Amino acid sequence: PTPTPLQLAGLFCEYRFCIGHPDEIAFFDVNAQRNPASPSSYSQGILAAYNMDQFIEVIWQTISGNTDPQATLDLVLEDGVDVKEGPLDVRLLGDLDIYYIPIRTTATPLLPYGGAAAWTCGDRAFAWKAYTTQHARSETLLEEGLLKFRCE
Repeated sequence: PTPTPLQLAGLFCEYRFCIGHPDEIAFFDVNAQRNPASPSSYSQGILAAYNMDQFIEVIWQTISGNTDPQATLDLVLEDGVDVKEGPLDVRLLGDLDIYYIPIRTTATPLLPYGGAAAWTCGDRAFAWKAYTTQHARSETLLEEGLLKFRCE
C-alpha cells in the first residue's frame, strides 16, 4: 500500500474533502441515515458526530460565484434553538477565510455552549457547528478539525 502523509485517526475523508474530528467520535452521513437511497454527495451533504460531551455537524453545498458567509452560517444554525452570542470573528486558518461565531443552544441541556463557522473551498460552501459542555471548547474543535481540512 502507498503510505499516507496524514494520520488517519480523527480524520474523515469522503465526498472529495477531508476534515478532522476528535479521535473518540466519528462522523456519519446524516442523509444516508435518514434515507439510505439518498446519501450525501459532492454537491451537498450533512455529517454529524457526537458523544456525551460534544456534538459536531458539518454541511456543504455547491455554489456558483461568491457566497455570503452569513447566509451559510444561517444554514447550520437552528431557528429558536441556536442563538448567536457575540460578534462574527473572521480569521485566516491556513489558506481558508473562516467566519466564526460563538453560540448558545437549547438543543440539549447537557451541551449548552457552542460555535458555528463557515468557509468556502473551491466550488463549495461549508458550514460547521458544535455543541459542547465548555464555552471555549468549540473553537478548539474547529481549529483542530480545520488543521486537517482539504478539499478538491
